[in-house]
Amino acid sequence: MRYRARSFKWRFRLGNLGPKTQIYSSVKMYAPRQIEIGRACVLNDFVHIWGGGGVSIGDNTIIAAHTTITSQSHEIDAISKGVLYRDTRNNAPVRIGRNVWIGSNVTILPGVTIEDDAVVAAGAVVTKDVGHRLLVAGVPARPLREL
Repeated sequence: MRYRARSFKWRFRLGNLGPKTQIYSSVKMYAPRQIEIGRACVLNDFVHIWGGGGVSIGDNTIIAAHTTITSQSHEIDAISKGVLYRDTRNNAPVRIGRNVWIGSNVTILPGVTIEDDAVVAAGAVVTKDVGHRLLVAGVPARPLREL
């Protein structure tokens, strides 16, 4: 029941929250109005989502503990433009398809799309798009095999 209660709380804060989704109590979401989560998803303990650039998570997706998803960052060329990093903002949407399994301690950076039925191995840092039914691992994440 604690999952239903937690999901109920998020229902009024998120852009969209599908039915039967479980959100563990230690999940943190920033800019929740720009985060959409499909039906029957699981967000495990200590998942952090920065939604400033928009984040969408498809149906039946599992996100393991200690995963970070960010759709916002700073401009790497700030100094050459004569500004501080903290004074810049670089937002790009993150799209996660349906039936995706994201392992523990994964980091997903702005602008990434993870297509349906993909698996991201524990500890990976996803800097580029992940194709349909693909297993990726490593830092940065690279394709290991098709599923």
